[in-house]
Amino acid sequence: MKRRTVIFILILAALLPLLIMREFTPSNELRYLNIADEAIANGNLFAFTDHGIPYADKPPLYFWIAIGLKFLFGKHIMFLLSLLSVLPAFVIAWVMDKWTGDKLQPCERTAGTLILFTSLYFLASSVVLRMDMLMCMFIVLSLYEFYKLYTNKDGELAAKNGTHVKSARKYKIDRALLPVFVFMAIFSKGAVGFLVPVISIIVFLAADRNLRIIGKYLGWRFWTILLCLCIAWFTGVYIDGGKAYLDNLLFNQTVNRAVNSFHHKKPFWYYGITYWYAITPWCIMCAVAIIKGYYKGLMRGTREKLFASIAFSTTIMLSLISSKIAIYFLPAIPFFVYLAIILLPHMKESGWIKTSIAIPAVLLIIAFAASIPLQIIIAKLNGANPGSPITLPVLWAPYQAFTLILALGGVAALLFVRKKKLSGATNSIAASILLLLFAGSMSMPSLNKYIGIREGCEHAIQKAKASGEEVCYYDFSSGPNLDYYLKQHGMKIREVKKSEISDVKGVVLFCKTRDIIKDSLLNKRVAALPREEGGGDISIIEIK
Repeated sequence: MKRRTVIFILILAALLPLLIMREFTPSNELRYLNIADEAIANGNLFAFTDHGIPYADKPPLYFWIAIGLKFLFGKHIMFLLSLLSVLPAFVIAWVMDKWTGDKLQPCERTAGTLILFTSLYFLASSVVLRMDMLMCMFIVLSLYEFYKLYTNKDGELAAKNGTHVKSARKYKIDRALLPVFVFMAIFSKGAVGFLVPVISIIVFLAADRNLRIIGKYLGWRFWTILLCLCIAWFTGVYIDGGKAYLDNLLFNQTVNRAVNSFHHKKPFWYYGITYWYAITPWCIMCAVAIIKGYYKGLMRGTREKLFASIAFSTTIMLSLISSKIAIYFLPAIPFFVYLAIILLPHMKESGWIKTSIAIPAVLLIIAFAASIPLQIIIAKLNGANPGSPITLPVLWAPYQAFTLILALGGVAALLFVRKKKLSGATNSIAASILLLLFAGSMSMPSLNKYIGIREGCEHAIQKAKASGEEVCYYDFSSGPNLDYYLKQHGMKIREVKKSEISDVKGVVLFCKTRDIIKDSLLNKRVAALPREEGGGDISIIEIK
């Protein structure tokens, strides 16, 4: 069995308990499932609705797959839907490994895969039900096709001369796949799927002083294929949703979000901060490797220059767009990581590099040391403030057992650093993170109440049916998504507005726990009533 296959199996095994036992989150995940259900009920293929309101925020590819899975299995299954993120993540790792294979030793290639999968936001995006990883996969595939075109000079010459050789056929296939993968990136998430590969290619060609040959890659053939695919999509949208939906898709969800966002508006430097936690615990190592590699003149090769162009142009482009959230940074992560990976073998003697790997190793050991007196510290804090006791989620083993896994990885990493075996050090840290994820995921049945809202909905349904009350929510955006569980019992949820909260009665009310303190109207109405946890920050209150 190949090394890469073994690594992928071990990573999947680490993720498996989480993929099988986790509940759907009430915000995006339940929204996407409701949208898919409404599309099935209404017979829509291109124009979607969210509780009857047009939803042009996302292209259809992800919803089509979710709809197809429900048709096949009769219901939405967490594990199968999770594969829409996990499998693209593996494809990205496979492409990046293949892309850099001739530059790295087997142990360094293993390190690259493990570092990528244990980067915080890549790992998180591999398990959440979103279309970001799907888009990222097509972006990586499109840029890999560009790289193959750019470096296949023999194939280019043979194709130009009409010679029927393998390199010429390969060149023609890559030339056709480039616009197809760009379209699929757009079709997965939207305009970012177009901007990242196109801007990256332009920036790279400019950096390589070859901008004059841009027509070979972004010429008439590229634009013809891309426009034909987009026109086919937009025609379907127009037929299915009409002019208003098409305008919303093309302008409100693209131009308006980019220029003056109505949603997720953040300052220019947002992604400069995001980098440091998105690639945790490898952010210091990647930054040091890239900076040192630049000053040592190690980034003059085609691959290094291309990876740097993609990583930095994507970060700058995203920073110029008004709408920003951390997960939008995902397409840059594989290129920051692998740029550092191909530079690291040239810096094994660097004290800065060793320190950048030792820092997270030491922090893992500190995490274990800090967990030892954890219960004593919490007991003292609760004694000083009995009104708001601190409670920790119940796990199947003591917290110290989980942090011990991290500490052992940290100790092993420090020993490898001392022996100048950097790949061994990073593999030890990554392995401890994946082992922790596997062990911690075994507690998902007790953790689901902090993530999902199914249990809370079941309690609310029981209360409402027993007393003939309505199920309502008050002033939070994911409130309508609770309908996913309620409609399975033939019940509906309605919104209680601020104007009626003072007089409402005969309802089982979902509300934000923090709003009970902040919102004076809500506080006055429910503060004295008993409440139970609904999931996350949600409280369930019966108002008779």
